[in-house]
Parts: sequence; C-alpha cells; structure tokens
Amino acid sequence: MNSKKVSMLLIAGLFIFAIISACGGSGKTIKVGLLSSQTGPIAVYAPGFEAAANVAIDELNASDDGNTYELIIADSACDGTQASTSAQSLIDSGVVGIVGAACSGATLGAISVASEAGIPMVSYASTSAAITNASDNGYLFRVVPSDGQQSDALSQIVKDAGHTSPAVLYMTNDYGAGLGENFIQFYGDVCTSVGYDPAEGSYDASSLAQAAVDANCDSAVLMSYATDGAAIVEALKAQGFSGGIFGGDGIGDAGFIDEFTDASAVTGVVATKPRPGEDSSAKSTFESAYKAAGGDPGGIYTHSTYDAVNIIAKAASADSDDDLRDDLKSVGTNYDGASGNHTFDSNGDVLGTGYEVCHFEPDFHCDRIWTQAGGLK
Repeated sequence: MNSKKVSMLLIAGLFIFAIISACGGSGKTIKVGLLSSQTGPIAVYAPGFEAAANVAIDELNASDDGNTYELIIADSACDGTQASTSAQSLIDSGVVGIVGAACSGATLGAISVASEAGIPMVSYASTSAAITNASDNGYLFRVVPSDGQQSDALSQIVKDAGHTSPAVLYMTNDYGAGLGENFIQFYGDVCTSVGYDPAEGSYDASSLAQAAVDANCDSAVLMSYATDGAAIVEALKAQGFSGGIFGGDGIGDAGFIDEFTDASAVTGVVATKPRPGEDSSAKSTFESAYKAAGGDPGGIYTHSTYDAVNIIAKAASADSDDDLRDDLKSVGTNYDGASGNHTFDSNGDVLGTGYEVCHFEPDFHCDRIWTQAGGLK
C-alpha cells in the first residue's frame, strides 16, 4: 500500500471519528444504582419504584447528551443490614450514585457504606426524622419531606374526623417509632400506644388489635407497612372494632389492598401519601411515560423515584471536577421535577409539597390534601 493511500485512509478515519464524537459517540456510560424493596414488608410497592426508575433511564438514553445510562437494581429488603450489603454490591458494580432506599432503616444502613466509598445517595421514600442528622459526610439526600410534617398532617386528619382517643400502633424501627412519637407530640394525649417489630413472625396482630379494643379507643392510627398493616386492620375488624382506622404513607398505596385475605376489610381505612407537585411539564411527561410503561397509577413514591434517578444522572453527566455530592447540590437547587420543585438544604432535605388524604372504599382514591402552609383542605 503506497503512502498516498495510507494518508487518505488516515484522513477518512479521523473524519469518521469526528462525526462519531460530534454525535455523542465519545460519551460515557453512567451507571445508577437503585435500592428497591424487592423482598420484605413493602415488597408490594417495588414494581412501581422500578418502573418509575426505568422510565427515567429510558428517557435519559433517548436524549442527545451522548451518554449511555444504565440502571442496576439491588434488593434492600427494607432492612439496614441487607441494604448495606446491597449498597456495597452496587458500588462494586461501578455506580456513580444510589437511588434509595425506600425504608428509612435501609437507607441509614446503606449510607454507612456508601459515604465511606464517596458514593452519594438520593432517597425517594425515606421519611424518618433520623435521616436529617444521619452521619453521612454530606452524601445523603432525599426528595421527600421529613415525617415531622406527615405526623402533623395525620393528627389534623384524625381530629377532623371527630376522634378524641386514638390508639397508636407503631413499628419500632426508625420510620415507625419516629412517626409515632411525632404524631403524639402533635396530637396530644392518646388512648394507648403500642410498639411492635414488623418482621414476619415477630408480632401478633390480634394482640395489637386487642390493645386498642381493651382501652376503648375510638380510632387506631397505624405506623405500619403493607403486610403488617393489613394483618392489624383485619384483626381489628375481626374483633368488632368500629372506630376509624388511619395510617401513614407505609400503607398509602393501591397495592395495600393486595395484602388482605379479605379485601373488603380495607374499607374505611384512611391514609396519607406524599402529594405530587403542581401540574408541570415534568410531571405530565413522567405520568404519560409511566402509564405507557404499564406502571400502577396509584403507586407510591413513583414521582420521587423518577426524580431521584434524574438528579443523580444529571449531576454525573456534568463536566465537572467536583465531588458528585457538590454537583448534586447544584442540580438539586430549584429542581423542577415530577414530584415538585425541590431545593436541597444543608442536610440534604427538601420541603416537599404536602400530602394527599386517601381512602379505601375499598378502591383507593385521594380526595383531600394537607400542606404545611394551608393545613387540611
């Protein structure tokens, strides 16, 4: 081959390389981890989390930024020990950040591993007040508000329904204990307060229900997850309890119905769930894509899961020499997402947009809202 042909081939090769580079072929592969509750007491909600995360990944890959995005999912089991193990597996696989976890205890377990590795986490559903002051070296963020707000909302909902002596039945984990304690602070004197371990086989739903009945409580407020919550509700109904039954976001999802042996027993239960942001292009874009993907429209924390994936991905795609936690703070300032407009404060928290007040009749529907500024409407 003569030198003229070699030169022409080199020029052609350089030209093709330039075209590929201009089209984004030189972009990077960005791996985003997701801690999903595939097993454990809120496993019923995992399909919604994963569908929402995949919607975000598909949209990112359809964009023209030149990067390739990959979602890697690991099971948190709604457990701190399992979540820390799963977080390490995600880190070992090369993720730049971790979306999750859902359960607060799982998030606190995972961040102990992630922060040591310099990998930030953005939780889509952990609401415990303990998250705010967790030892995370600035690597833990969340796009949902603290349970301090939800406790206030629940107390107003119970009072508005005319109940004066509620029983508080709460899980003894970070989420349940914190929500129960804050509820009592906002509500005042309660009929009785009973804690339990939500692990399967570690609690007796009949005994918990009997505590509310024996104390002549006119209502029961459950700080529970789906599986244990359904068992307690069924036990209350079986023992003739006729008072109001309320719960937090741990049961605030259409999937809660699937945990009942007798679906009719869910009738009358009232639950709070985080309120999606005001109508926006980000919200409508997500909801359309999520519906097209077959996602459950009544799913809990799907908007926030979508936002958490996007926030991590956009921070990682920035051409910056900063630590990713610093890029996250920048991206998470006045961020217009499907779950609302968010700005991370110094603790990685956001204000949120309030809560929806939902009912099971037995179908699941939400017809009122509570906001910190406006109260119950």
